Amino acid sequence: MEIAERSRARVQERLARLEQEFGSTPVDQTTFSVGTEAYQRAVERSREGQVDVHAFVHNESGDVLLSNADGSWEVPTGQTQGAERPAGAVKRVVAETAGVACTVRDAVRATICGVRNEGDPDAETVYRLSIVFDAEINSTALDDSDSTEIAEEDGASIRWDDAGDVAVAELV
Repeated sequence: MEIAERSRARVQERLARLEQEFGSTPVDQTTFSVGTEAYQRAVERSREGQVDVHAFVHNESGDVLLSNADGSWEVPTGQTQGAERPAGAVKRVVAETAGVACTVRDAVRATICGVRNEGDPDAETVYRLSIVFDAEINSTALDDSDSTEIAEEDGASIRWDDAGDVAVAELV
């Protein structure tokens, strides 16, 4: 039970810090099974205390920033690094993805993810935390037009899209 207990304690610690910073945030919990390789990544990320972050970054028109690095349009997503706080990770991920600064307004939802190894039913469940944040763009240098591609670099591009077209449930 060592991995499970430590990973659960890390998640609880991160949730407590999230509450201190943003107040009460809805928390869901889900458990799923993954292949051995993905399970090992979850174990490593848990050991490192990484939190998955998803950023709904809005422009002045209320549209959401999306990026296309792997053939599908998604909100900027990443993980915390070292002792980085999740809101700080959002700012870094958005800057790396879109080359712009943002202000984190709120933590919208947190999900505790129990990860099981489908190849080894005796392996302990590893717990990870995933947080969806609401943010606003700090720069007006980007085109605010609906669904317009605004940058293209190394095959990845970003654009604004109608917020109603982006489902939060698909993120976690």
